[in-house]
Amino acid sequence: MKIQTFLAVLVILVFTPVNNLKNNIRFAPANAITKVNQSPVGRIIEADGKVFLKRHNWSEYYPAFVGTELYASDKIQLTSQANLIAICYANWKTWSLPKNSISKTIDGCLKAKSQCVETPDGCVPLDTTRGLNQVVIADNIPYLISPRHTLLLPDKPLMLHWNPVVGVTRYTVIIKSPSEYIWETEVSENKVLYSGKIPLKTGVRYTAIIHANTEVSSLDEKSPFSKQDYLGIGFALISQYQQQEILAKSKELTQKLDDEARVLSIAKFYQKQGLNMEAIAILESFIESGNYTPAIYQVLGEIYQHIQLPRIAKNYYLKSAKLTAVDNIAGTAKIEAALGEVYATLGSREEAIHWLTLAFNRYEKLGEFQRGNELKLSLEKLKQQLVEE
Repeated sequence: MKIQTFLAVLVILVFTPVNNLKNNIRFAPANAITKVNQSPVGRIIEADGKVFLKRHNWSEYYPAFVGTELYASDKIQLTSQANLIAICYANWKTWSLPKNSISKTIDGCLKAKSQCVETPDGCVPLDTTRGLNQVVIADNIPYLISPRHTLLLPDKPLMLHWNPVVGVTRYTVIIKSPSEYIWETEVSENKVLYSGKIPLKTGVRYTAIIHANTEVSSLDEKSPFSKQDYLGIGFALISQYQQQEILAKSKELTQKLDDEARVLSIAKFYQKQGLNMEAIAILESFIESGNYTPAIYQVLGEIYQHIQLPRIAKNYYLKSAKLTAVDNIAGTAKIEAALGEVYATLGSREEAIHWLTLAFNRYEKLGEFQRGNELKLSLEKLKQQLVEE
């Protein structure tokens, strides 16, 4: 099967029932279960000079930056000295816009279709994660950090990592499948390498359970993952064949791109295939090498928010907000909205109101009134909850 054909069918992160699952995993966008008006078709991974963006309901062009996600109806304008490269989610190829030109995103990303519901404002882009449902993850719970809600490459060592709990001296770590216990060990640290004595099989959902000697457990986490979501907080291995196809495409991106553009493209590619831990690893490795950019921090925030680790997501979003350019109104609004939602998820209502108010004002300025109305409703809900406390 050609890589292009293979990638075209990686559409939704859905798994068939366990007894039909072997070598039959399907992938797709991290926001597949999210109610959306429009899905992004690509992301800016390199931008030099003055690059401007106009969405369907914006009254004017605004500056665009690396990390900005693109939608099918977007228009991009470059000055004579500007360069832009985007990665297209439809085929994972790069798109370069000619200098001194105006183009629709759809022209460069193979006319990738977006899910769209008509509104008075047209098709208004929505964030990949949305909602104010509180996630109960307390500091005294050894909740799983990795591998969490992810597919994994089969040939890599499996390192388990969880939240360290103050006062705990011993953790019991268990890996189980739906039908049997696979492995158990005891450690004093908050991480351990799976021994591999019993090889894990592709197409089987595994769960890691952490018990602390203070009688708390990772099972105490109240996960809001949908019951229809096959992975939950668990993990599964893809097949060798799928790994070959994915690594081949990753190699192609590596050869064509450099530095931040390469890291962003491969990380988003991994994330879209459900390989959340692989995406996190490449992004965090880039930061550890001394590279600190708002787009890298933002994508990390998005992934951690998606796998429902809001505390970690919050820290990355805050770093992204600090580094985001003042004139990047759309990017700032998206990060502020995400911070508002993360703080609401954590139960910090006053902080949530602060960030959502900032985002609301920016969306109103942009003319994204539907998004503004959504945030307004969230703000009213949070304010009412404060009054009732």
